[in-house]
Amino acid sequence: MTAQTSKQSEGPDEEEVLLAFAVEQVQSRETLARYVREYPQYAQALIDCSIEIMLQATRDEGILTASQAAVDDAWDHFEAAMDGFAPVQVAPVNPFAKLNPAALRVLGVQLGINSLLLARLRDRAIDAATIPKRFVQRLAASLGVPHDDVAIYLGGRPTMASGQSYRSSEKPAVIEQISFEQAITTSQLTQQQQDALRALQE
Repeated sequence: MTAQTSKQSEGPDEEEVLLAFAVEQVQSRETLARYVREYPQYAQALIDCSIEIMLQATRDEGILTASQAAVDDAWDHFEAAMDGFAPVQVAPVNPFAKLNPAALRVLGVQLGINSLLLARLRDRAIDAATIPKRFVQRLAASLGVPHDDVAIYLGGRPTMASGQSYRSSEKPAVIEQISFEQAITTSQLTQQQQDALRALQE
């Protein structure tokens, strides 16, 4: 398969979609809604393009003369077009996904925790609201990932326990979340490790 054939199978890219939208004879909320429905991955870019096209009508000899009313009108136009559409949900990136067992052990050493507690963090078995911010910052730094990305991931729904097996007729069990304090107490940590983690809660 050639690169050109592969690109065609993937559909038009963002630039092509925006160009097609920009040259539409009728720029209406129905047009915007149709494009967002067909290309949800470019929704934000299409919205920005729609607003820019509406504001373009208020430009005179290259000088923007748009009033607040024109901006409000553009926003109303967007809200009307989006009415009834569910926002595109983007799953949080798992910062642990690319770590092999050896890298996970190194991470545990850097954080001063054992593999059990690290697995609970990875599987989001700990209530994110109870995890100290200082620990999340340390985890983010060790992973080389922005703090907000790690916080968003930890705040997601818990996953099935690693290595858990189940019969085909049974639904995978979802982990019941526990508090950070409970995780410290029940993860078979040394007393020194427990004390260091509790200090982060102060």
